[in-house]
Amino acid sequence: MNNKEIAINKQDKLWTRDFVLICLANLTIFMGFQMLLPTLPVYVNFLGGDEAMAGLVIGIFTVSAVLIRPFAGMALDVYGRKIVYMLGLLVFLISTLAYNWAPTVLALLAIRFIHGFGWGAASTAGGTIAADLIPKKRLGEGMGYYGLASTLSMAVAPTAGLYIISIASFTIIKQSVQTTTK
Repeated sequence: MNNKEIAINKQDKLWTRDFVLICLANLTIFMGFQMLLPTLPVYVNFLGGDEAMAGLVIGIFTVSAVLIRPFAGMALDVYGRKIVYMLGLLVFLISTLAYNWAPTVLALLAIRFIHGFGWGAASTAGGTIAADLIPKKRLGEGMGYYGLASTLSMAVAPTAGLYIISIASFTIIKQSVQTTTK
């Protein structure tokens, strides 16, 4: 192998540290998303809501995620990938934690709407970052691996979420959150 071949091989390397990190981040965010799908309707019921309210809580997330995506896309080019991604992740994380303090279904609905903004920004930026990191000759392969995180989370996270609430009910979770914040 000559120096030119070695240089080309280094350029085509898919599994870089940054690519592995963005794939792991994608797995984590999708796990958080997928764990909530089966558990939020149960939580809505716990707060006194009915099936229609549960559907609204699940659906409002998609509405806000769709609304933010065009603006997130523009912001990626204007402000840069990292800032949009980090802000999206921050909103996503804070919103996820805020569910613990939702006293009513209406409050949960508002948090869920804001949560969708974080999801829309973070998932748009994450995919863009992944595409930027992948060598162009391996773009299809790399995006396949990147997308695998969402598929894996779909297979594992809903069951994990339901298992968690089966062993630690919402009452126990809310009590432990209230105890640690006092």
